[in-house]
Amino acid sequence: MVFTVTGETRYHEVLLVTDILKFDSNSKLVIAPLRPREKDIIDSLPRTLTIIAKDITIADKAEITYDLDGAVGLDPDTPAPPIPGAAANGSDGWTDPTPGAYPTANNGGGGSPGMPGIAGNNGRDAPSLEIFVEKVSSGSMKINFKGQDAGRGGKGGDGGKGGNGQKGAPSTTDDSWYDGDECTREPGRGGNGGRGGDAGFPGRGGDGGNGGIVKVFVFDASLPRVNAWGYIVNGGKRGEAGDPGTRGEGGTGGPQGDQNDPCPARSEYAGSDGPPGRSMSEIDPLYESNFEGEDGKDGDWSAHSMSVLPQ
Repeated sequence: MVFTVTGETRYHEVLLVTDILKFDSNSKLVIAPLRPREKDIIDSLPRTLTIIAKDITIADKAEITYDLDGAVGLDPDTPAPPIPGAAANGSDGWTDPTPGAYPTANNGGGGSPGMPGIAGNNGRDAPSLEIFVEKVSSGSMKINFKGQDAGRGGKGGDGGKGGNGQKGAPSTTDDSWYDGDECTREPGRGGNGGRGGDAGFPGRGGDGGNGGIVKVFVFDASLPRVNAWGYIVNGGKRGEAGDPGTRGEGGTGGPQGDQNDPCPARSEYAGSDGPPGRSMSEIDPLYESNFEGEDGKDGDWSAHSMSVLPQ
């Protein structure tokens, strides 16, 4: 029995048993076992893949890799997807629309900080691979069982805008019997604008998947060729931090109260604008590295001598 790998050939079982495993020129064997239908969850994916053959023949260049089929993107060369969208923005500070009490109106409320971004998707760990073979031909073989790269974290929410300061109390007058209207109270001072909300923290990048464990068992004569194969069992790369939110702007200072003649206008009695919230570079200047994920752990490969092929 001969199993021929031509171009990219996908194999949907966890165990491949054949007399001859033949790799045509520049061919790739993708072991892509389907998930059990009754357990349609990622954790049900097989973790050990096995090849048993008497001979492996390689025309020139060949590759063996995996793709956890049925779960989108779970292969060593496709990073985990980034988190889309952004976290919720902070709420704006409260503003009282009515004129305030004399002499000074209320300040606007502070804006709330943006919500932190969602953590990125972790890369999936590579499965293990075991190969049992009597004889291997010359030719170049690459075994790619690296861990999946992690996904980027989600965007943090924007800080809420500070509330506007309350308008000052109006000026008041009195009708005097001796010289007409007179100012009994100048316009009240406007309230200060509220502080803007801080930028939301970025989502932490996901952790890279761990590299696979590859073991090749072969008869003594072919052991040097197996040791010369290229093995890629690195851990997946860490995911980047997401984008932080934008800081909220400060609220506008409330205007002075309404002016009634003969009282002066007193434009200088307007409240001050509130300060903006803090940007992420102010909160954590090293956020890009502090919110990265962790690299996956490297796997391992080994080649061993055997004298009997498993049945």
